[in-house]
Amino acid sequence: MKTLIKRLTVPFLCLFLMNFIISCQNDNNELDPENPDQIEFEESKIISFDEVEEMTQNIIDGELLEPVNEDEAFGSSKDARFDISRERRVYDFSATVNSGTGTGTDIAGKLRLNFTLYHASFTIVRGNLVLPDGTKARTRGAIVSDGIVYLIINPPGRNLIFGIGRVDEEGDLEGHFRIFGNGIGRGDWNAKLVKTIFPDKTIVDLIVEDGRFTSLVGALQATDLVAPLSGEGPFTVFAPTDEAFAALNEVPELEVLKQVLLYHVASGRFNTPRLLREEMIETLQGENVKVSLDENNEIVINDTVKLLSANIGGSNGVIQIIDAVLIPPSFQPLPSIVEIAVATPELSTLVGALQSANLVDTLNGEGPFTVFAPTNDAFAALDAIPDGDALTEVLLYHVAAGRFTAEELIAGRTVTTVQGDEVTIEMINGEVFLNGTIKVLLADIEASNGIIHVIDGVLLPPADLQSIVEIAVATPELSTLVGALQTANLVDTLNGEGPFTVFAPTNDAFAALDAIPGGEALIEVLLYHVAAGRFTAEELITGQTVTTVQGDEVTIEMINGEVFLNGTIKVLLADIEASNGIIHVIDGVLLPPADLQSIVEIAVATPELSILVGALQAANLVDTLNGEGPFTVFAPTNDAFAALDAIPGGEALTEVLLYHVASGKFTADDLLTRQTVTTVQGDEVTIEMIDGQVFLNEIIRVDIANIEASNGIVHVINGVLIPPSL
Repeated sequence: MKTLIKRLTVPFLCLFLMNFIISCQNDNNELDPENPDQIEFEESKIISFDEVEEMTQNIIDGELLEPVNEDEAFGSSKDARFDISRERRVYDFSATVNSGTGTGTDIAGKLRLNFTLYHASFTIVRGNLVLPDGTKARTRGAIVSDGIVYLIINPPGRNLIFGIGRVDEEGDLEGHFRIFGNGIGRGDWNAKLVKTIFPDKTIVDLIVEDGRFTSLVGALQATDLVAPLSGEGPFTVFAPTDEAFAALNEVPELEVLKQVLLYHVASGRFNTPRLLREEMIETLQGENVKVSLDENNEIVINDTVKLLSANIGGSNGVIQIIDAVLIPPSFQPLPSIVEIAVATPELSTLVGALQSANLVDTLNGEGPFTVFAPTNDAFAALDAIPDGDALTEVLLYHVAAGRFTAEELIAGRTVTTVQGDEVTIEMINGEVFLNGTIKVLLADIEASNGIIHVIDGVLLPPADLQSIVEIAVATPELSTLVGALQTANLVDTLNGEGPFTVFAPTNDAFAALDAIPGGEALIEVLLYHVAAGRFTAEELITGQTVTTVQGDEVTIEMINGEVFLNGTIKVLLADIEASNGIIHVIDGVLLPPADLQSIVEIAVATPELSILVGALQAANLVDTLNGEGPFTVFAPTNDAFAALDAIPGGEALTEVLLYHVASGKFTADDLLTRQTVTTVQGDEVTIEMIDGQVFLNEIIRVDIANIEASNGIVHVINGVLIPPSL
């Protein structure tokens, strides 16, 4: 269109839109600089505006003739020279000039278009825009299969209107235009479809009269489909030519032929814009046909069948002429897995390998099988292609018994192969990977005896795994651990079925100890390095703790991208697979937590809490704080008691001591979060952070926090808390 516009930007010598453009607000040929939203014309990728303009310049005899009464069909026209390629539409047309010459002018009229040439990708239209005073502006253009509409309107005086728009689902048109006359204007237009007039002939009549469809007509007669397709409809018929039928190896028997013909018919009137918009069209046979554009922007059916001529309208439907007979997918026998591989050049190495391993007959069997098919490039990336039994083992590791789509494989996450080992399946960034690294290039290729997934690497079965003890024995850096296991008589245990997760300290880790424990203590330490079950590093980090066979927990956390156990011991090498579990090599020896003392035992063992111990004895509270708990105890030091004028006695002492005890185990962080805690005495203690230190009731400082006890927790404080009630 740029070529055409460039050619027409010189001023025209004639009047601009005679009888309708009554004002000229901008006589300059340039568009209005005050309007930044000037229309940009988007042309169809299928055919350009210039091509349509060139092919529609000449009038075809009879193309502009109209019936005496537009409510009647073609037979009533003054000169009924209409053939199979004719249809008439009437629109209410309106337009408004938005910028440039004639801004603000409205144009209206009756747009009558005759469909005069049906191409596979567009339909040529010709007709008139009839203005209110009866003046006719010759109109020509095209409706393109992708829904783009071109209109070229020649008002009297040789002014030109160029319009580009789209057709919607109701058949209405709308878009933007440029006007060339004694200036240039731009605006919006729309054309509301008010009437569609088809030849008074059914789609069967049109097919019979055309002469290119004798085989189709004979097939419709033989299968008793003439009468149904002559009914009200509307129907869309994909009509194969005689050449299309001649290309068949043989015409199917009647029952099959009838189903094949019904696969060429859809219920409804589907013009090409609607076909392309919906893409999958259900046929009367029950299966879908696919309509799309190929790489040349030509319309194809089921990816291979070309549309020769489109949108031929009849009284009860529309005809789309095609160059081949469509066969329903369910009628087409699928090739076997081996046949598909043989027919695919990129799988030739795989085919050769199957022949060498005598597996061709197996994969030509009934199945069903799921085959992961490596490309030639995948085999070429190997250092060497295995042979003999090793080749058979590798190939069978690419085959699973059963038919599994990619979706089913992803849902299952693993699939057991005929070779016996599993292949893992996962989705990574929208792509499917096998065993973590091998990408599925093409999934779900259907075969008569299964399904194929083309992959970019050769899957290698996992080597026979050693046991945990065998791996440790074979690793020089774990020799001290092996000796310790032998001393503790734990070798047979870790050679058992398991599965176990073992945290394996290196020789250097053991060397860093003051001394390696012996006897029961050694067994206790070693069992603290073993968990029942198989836990990868990722699973351990997710769980944050794991309970060991010894009975205590090990904590796991990620610090600066590295994994640490119990806060200080680093994992040097993770996820070493064993036949009976998994090994994580660590740089330190894990020591089980010592048996904790009770709150009273901690107080008795702490000289600075001796006065507190005496007070508890005097108030008969020792047995209480030796109970199960848990308790949180704020423990005043001897200096704290000494700062009192006098230590209370009797009931007052009991009241004071119980004001230092809360039911439950609260760390300093817990207390700061809560800000208050209710004591066993009944009153609350407030907790706050002042200048980085924790204070109770605003003035009493916590000197030592979070001393773990078997029945709670102790916080040492520098003052005695006095209940408000006292």
